[in-house]
Amino acid sequence: MSEGLTREQELRMQHSAEMAQLIRAFKERFGDEAYQVAAQLNGNKAFSEWRELAKKSENNSIESLINLLWEPLRAQGFEYEVFKTDAGYQMKCTRCGFYEMAKYCGITEEAFYMICEADAYIAEGFNPNIGFKRTKTLMQGHDCCDHFYYYKDKGKVT
Repeated sequence: MSEGLTREQELRMQHSAEMAQLIRAFKERFGDEAYQVAAQLNGNKAFSEWRELAKKSENNSIESLINLLWEPLRAQGFEYEVFKTDAGYQMKCTRCGFYEMAKYCGITEEAFYMICEADAYIAEGFNPNIGFKRTKTLMQGHDCCDHFYYYKDKGKVT
């Protein structure tokens, strides 16, 4: 995987591996709660970033969130489909650059808490009326990530 990486990508991968080692050391010392603390810290950061982005956005609908969050990832090699249902928007992501990097570095367990667990915080930060569910992730060894975005109160979009 390291062939063809930009210097920025190499630095990002190195930083992620170092953070994962730190989280792993905390887990060994303090138990599984270390993973939960890492997830909450990263989640709170994501919440704040997406809340600020929503303030600048003219539209904080689910469609806008998907466009802002996911479309740039497609250009980075992510592969996913979006299905609109009566209940919300179902996504199926079958290729994830974050997963590929984590797998290459041997840090998928830690990366789940560092990256994947922030997804619900992102939705909430962008629009408190957007709910998020997921039952599978590539990071946890499943065949896909099955993100589902919905409105908590269907009558209130933004």
